[in-house]
Amino acid sequence: MRLYTAEQMRVADRLAAEAGVPGLQLMENAGRAVADVAAVLLEMAGPSPSRPVVILCGRGNNGGDGLVAARLLTGRGLGVEVVLAEPPGAFTGEARENLDALMGLPGAPVRPRVYAADGEGRPAAPGREPVIGADELRTLLAGAALIIDALLGTGARGAPREPVAGMISVLLSVTGDGEASQVESPGPPVLAVDIPSGLDADSGRPAGPSVRARATVTLGGVKVGLALPEAREFSGSLYLGLIGIPAACLDEASRQGPAACEWLLPAGVARLLPPRPVAGHKGTFGHAWVAAGSPGFTGAAVLAGLGALRAGAGLVTVACPVECQSVVASSLPEALTRGLPQGSEGRVARAAARDLIGFASGPGAGRAGPRALVVGPGLGATAEVRNFVVDLIRSLGGRVPLVLDADALNALALDGPKAVTEVLSVAAPATRPGSGIILTPHPGEMARLTGLTVADVQSDRLGVALDRARAWGSVVVLKGAGTVTASPEGRAWVNATGNPGMATGGSGDVLAGAIGAFLAQGSSSVEAALLGVSSHGLAGDLAARDLGPRGLIASDIAHYLPRALAAMDARTELLAGYGPAIVDATSAARGDGAP
Repeated sequence: MRLYTAEQMRVADRLAAEAGVPGLQLMENAGRAVADVAAVLLEMAGPSPSRPVVILCGRGNNGGDGLVAARLLTGRGLGVEVVLAEPPGAFTGEARENLDALMGLPGAPVRPRVYAADGEGRPAAPGREPVIGADELRTLLAGAALIIDALLGTGARGAPREPVAGMISVLLSVTGDGEASQVESPGPPVLAVDIPSGLDADSGRPAGPSVRARATVTLGGVKVGLALPEAREFSGSLYLGLIGIPAACLDEASRQGPAACEWLLPAGVARLLPPRPVAGHKGTFGHAWVAAGSPGFTGAAVLAGLGALRAGAGLVTVACPVECQSVVASSLPEALTRGLPQGSEGRVARAAARDLIGFASGPGAGRAGPRALVVGPGLGATAEVRNFVVDLIRSLGGRVPLVLDADALNALALDGPKAVTEVLSVAAPATRPGSGIILTPHPGEMARLTGLTVADVQSDRLGVALDRARAWGSVVVLKGAGTVTASPEGRAWVNATGNPGMATGGSGDVLAGAIGAFLAQGSSSVEAALLGVSSHGLAGDLAARDLGPRGLIASDIAHYLPRALAAMDARTELLAGYGPAIVDATSAARGDGAP
């Protein structure tokens, strides 16, 4: 599912207007989507006929959407209270038209009030418009059946300013999510319009005090920030309101900016699964090799091999130092093993690269050699291991798909970021599509590879992954909550599967093996990375559902991979739980009293 930055959505709105789609119609549809989701939340909360829906409206388009929702909900017989962040004179364009339409309803069922309070929460001078102070607003919100946050949209920049900041503070004090909370349990549910006020639409991080919603209905397209894990505690359940922006406008807008970004949903990535023909045999499904392990770290080799087996490789060979071979063979009887020459402390020697290169390009390569090679889990980060990895990259890069994980990355980083880029940039160009290099760092490994701090990496995961994918000419899988996969061509995917229970030793080894298995089955580097990331996360979710997230171990994830792949193959209902629920608000007006 495509994701959009705030700027891309502004472009889409402009292109829609140029294509003849009235802004008033888009706002009407947006308000209808908000009203429809509000009805769902009210039904879930149960009957409360005496409690109103309270809608907080800023002066921009976001507030205009809220005003449309106020009119539509009033037309459905619900009690509605509207609080404006600024006087009516500050409202312009479509937002002002919808404010006038609301105030002009027969019998004046809704009389918007303006928030205007001093620092102590007492009503300020009312002027001509009815006003509401902080204390009165707090009482109103506490008695609401539902609160709709239509204060700030994607156009907001920086921390919320007064009077909106004050309204957010009052709201947080009622819902139990603010520092100055005056209640012991959460208050009424909150529905955010487009994005929770105070949240940055691109980073998913709060720019200041931010609304914490029970649900968010994002409009036109899902914003990048809402797909990132940082936003989840603020956005709640996610709905996508289709409001009538033409597909061509969205397509053109998505091409604006430095990168195309998508939400990696298992239902979408399932179409990339390699076929399993009825007449297939183990050779059909590829031979994945795993170069891994050292004394004390044989578990990493076993888990990577197990991940490759469980992800469907026809054959798996684990190549490890000779000293470790018997341990790996006894722990993983379904895999073949190869003993590699050892160097210091029993770790793999540089000479071992010649053996692997020979298996890949020698006379028997087509029959017994690797169709994919995973390098790194448990090898150790020494200069000799670095030389081993560099030799493999220079000889096999572009000819045999490589997955560089764990200590392959740590060893490469020993000589600094510049050397990493030089090694990867001189790798042989791909001789067949998709036969490039995949790097799978966690944030700490990415920090070592780039010279950044972990905090720097985590503060801009999308940007760092895209930058390194371009610089290294490789597919980058930046692991963590909301794993980011980036391609050298400037595309990025944010993973929707996975859970905190997967934060356990060996989980990344299983992922590396799974990616290698998809490569061995003929998937391109990008496809294999996406399949591995999504199915690995889905397996973790299934394991957590059955076993609980506490105490989940890496082998649990591996053993649940077949179940995850079966669910993806069958396109089961389970997959529908990822991504937003769709609300189509583009149907003809339903007698809701559009202006």
